[in-house]
Amino acid sequence: MDTCFNALLLDAQNGLRATPRGAEIDIRLPWYRSLPVSVVEIGSLKVDDRDVLSGDIRFEVNGKSFDLHELPTQPGEFWFVLDSAVLRLPDTKLQPGTDHEVELQLNLYPPYVPHLKWVTKVRKTLRAR
Repeated sequence: MDTCFNALLLDAQNGLRATPRGAEIDIRLPWYRSLPVSVVEIGSLKVDDRDVLSGDIRFEVNGKSFDLHELPTQPGEFWFVLDSAVLRLPDTKLQPGTDHEVELQLNLYPPYVPHLKWVTKVRKTLRAR
């Protein structure tokens, strides 16, 4: 099922970039208000059906970059609902103009809703630019 949150998570037009430093994926917060990055978890990421290991992903928001294991220790850093975050994949090399299947599961644990795990999973074909 494709909810409005799923549709926003990955930007099919401009969300995938091939850079000299690896691939970059823009993602949007699939929640109705801003959240601290300490409650954000990348559940899984695949590019062309290949798992991207969590140690090979950096999460960037507000001009700051974090290893995924650092996110829970950042309660003061917020992901604002109107801003994109970037997943940086230095070990994923892509060619501009090529299409790639990207599958992302993002888990959120909003601090004001006890015991909730909000799971958003989406799979889209994105063109690297």
